[in-house]
Amino acid sequence: MAVDQWQDRIEALEEKVTRLQSQLDLRAKELAYLYIHSNWTLIRWYLAREQDQSGQGSETYTRAKTAETLIDRQLTRNLRGVHFEPQAMDVAYRWRIETTAILKENGYTFFD
Repeated sequence: MAVDQWQDRIEALEEKVTRLQSQLDLRAKELAYLYIHSNWTLIRWYLAREQDQSGQGSETYTRAKTAETLIDRQLTRNLRGVHFEPQAMDVAYRWRIETTAILKENGYTFFD
């Protein structure tokens, strides 16, 4: 094989690796979004149920509403971080740690 033929094959392989890396990056971002969204949906459902069962004005209602508000405030920042962070799942794991801390501060431990 001539050098030109080898060069063409190398370039084709490099393009394929670049394309596969791009696909992998997209899948990692999708997984991080899914991780955050599914956990947030579960948490929000639980906190809304707590609010409904306790009734407005109760201490449990206030704790659940506070936790929901604090978690919701940090959600946008983390979802944006998924897109820009080199390791998307690191953002998702960091979100979970922050969320767990907020829940614990408000008396919830079901996320442990």
